[in-house]
Amino acid sequence: MSKYRLKKKLEEGQGKSYIVRLNVGDTCMAPPRNVKHWTMSFDERGAYWTRIVKESNRNEAVYWVLRWFSNLTHRIKKRPKSTFHRLSCHPDEILEVSDDYNEVVYYPSMKPSEARNRLLPPDKLDEIIKLGKGKFKKTSDFSKKGCFTQTREYKNEKHRVRMIKVPYVPYVYKNSNTGKYHANIRIQPRVTEGGGAKFLGCERGEGGAYTTVFWKHKRGEVVQRPKAKWFALKNHVLTKAVAEAITISRRYEKRKTGYKTSDF
Repeated sequence: MSKYRLKKKLEEGQGKSYIVRLNVGDTCMAPPRNVKHWTMSFDERGAYWTRIVKESNRNEAVYWVLRWFSNLTHRIKKRPKSTFHRLSCHPDEILEVSDDYNEVVYYPSMKPSEARNRLLPPDKLDEIIKLGKGKFKKTSDFSKKGCFTQTREYKNEKHRVRMIKVPYVPYVYKNSNTGKYHANIRIQPRVTEGGGAKFLGCERGEGGAYTTVFWKHKRGEVVQRPKAKWFALKNHVLTKAVAEAITISRRYEKRKTGYKTSDF
C-alpha cells in the first residue's frame, strides 16, 4: 500500500523554489487557457512549459509533482477533449525538476527510484552517469521508475558484495544482510566439440624424471555455455546447509574435467 503524505503548508519565508519543466517537444502544445501557472517557451530541445513550485526540499518537490501528474492522467480519462491527452503517459519521460541547491549527490548505492533522484535535468543526469563509471545508464524503458537505472555490472557487483563465500565448503555462500545461506550451483555444464590434446613427447632429466612434456592443443567449438543458479537454502546450520547444497547439485548433469585426447 502506498504511503500517503499530507502536504504541509509552508509559512512565509520558508521553503525553496524549484523550476518544473514539462517537455511537450515537437507537438508545440500550448497550455490550456484556464491554466495560468504554466509558461510556454522554446529551446534546442523543442517546446516546453515551466512553472515554479515551493517545497521544503527536492524530495518533496518531486513527490508532489509526481502526485499532480498521476492525478492528471486519472482525470483526463473522463475528459476526452482534454489538451493533456497529447502528452506522453510516463512522467520520467517528459518532466524535470531543477536541482539548483545541489541536493542530488552521487554515491555508489543511490537508488534511482527515490523521489529525490527522479525527474533530473539533463546536466545532472549526465553527471550522475559519468560519476557512476558504468554503474548507471539512462532509462529507456519507462516502465522502470527514474531518469536513470542500474546496469548489469552494478547488479552483479552488488550481488557479489552481499554474498560472501563460506571457506572450505562447496557451493555455500552467506548473505551479509540476512545471515541466511545460499548455494551457487552450476545447472548446465560447458560443452565443446572438436577439441582435444595430442601427446607429442617429452624430455627427461637425470634419473629419468620428466622435465618437459610437449602437447599439441586444439580449441574446440563451444556448443553449450555453462549456466549457474542461486538457491536459497532452508537450513540455518552450516553443516546441514552444505549437505542440502550437495543434494541439490546432484540433480544436475556433471561432466568430466581434464584434457581429451585427440588424433588430429
